[in-house]
Amino acid sequence: MIDKRALEGICENLIKYDPNIVEIIEFGSSVYSPESAKDVDLLIFTKDKKPYEGYLDAAYEIDASFNIDVLVFQLDEKMREELLRGVMGAHEVLHGSGEMLLRLAKDLGDPTFDDAKSSIKVSKGLMELYRAEEDPTTRDRLIREAFDGLFHAARLASMAYLSTEVARWGVIKAQLPHSHKLSFDNLIKTLHIKYFYNGEYPRDRVEGEFKRWLKLTEEYVDTLESDTRMRRGHATGYRTPQRQL
Repeated sequence: MIDKRALEGICENLIKYDPNIVEIIEFGSSVYSPESAKDVDLLIFTKDKKPYEGYLDAAYEIDASFNIDVLVFQLDEKMREELLRGVMGAHEVLHGSGEMLLRLAKDLGDPTFDDAKSSIKVSKGLMELYRAEEDPTTRDRLIREAFDGLFHAARLASMAYLSTEVARWGVIKAQLPHSHKLSFDNLIKTLHIKYFYNGEYPRDRVEGEFKRWLKLTEEYVDTLESDTRMRRGHATGYRTPQRQL
C-alpha cells in the first residue's frame, strides 16, 4: 500500500533540491494498483536539470515503506515514445499542471495496427530469449515482459481502433463497444495485472499459456483492424462490387 503522505513529503524534498521542477508525475503500478504496489515511479520535468543522484537522495530522505525510482527530463529534452505511452497509460499529476505531459502526448499521434503487430513480434522475441535463458530470475522477467508485450499490443490496437492518442487503459476500455470491452478487460486483468505485475502466471505450462494468449491477442488485433476498415469503408460510401451472374 502506497502511503500518500509519504509521497507528498517526497515531492516536497524533490522541490527543495530542485526549485526549477515544473511537474512531478506518478506513473505505473502505484497508480493502477496502489493496494499491492511495492514501488513508485516518478517522472520529473524541470527547467534546469541537476545531478541525478541528488534527486534520489532527496526522495529517500523520507522513510517510506516503498521503493522509489525517478526519471528526470529537462523541458527541451525528448522522451522515448514507448516510455511516454507507458506513462500516459496510468499516471497522476502530483505537482504542477500536467500541461507539459499533455503537450508531449499531443505530439505522439494515434498509434497504428502495425505498431500493435510490432509489439506482438517483440513479445515473440522475448519468448525466444526466455527459452534460451537458464537463470531463473532472468527467465521470470523475460516471460513477464512477453505477456505484457501482448497486453501492450492490445492497447495499441484499441487506440488505433478508437483513433485516439489517449493511452490510459481505463479510458480506452470505457470507450470500446461492449464486445471489445469484455475482451480488452480480460487482457488487462490477466496479462498486465496478474501475469506481468503480480507474476502469477502458470509456471508449469508457460509455453502453452503464452501460445494461448498470443492467439487471443492476434485475434483481438485482427478483429479491431477488420472492424476499422469496414467502418471507414462505410464512411466513404464504399461498397463491395457485386459479382455478375
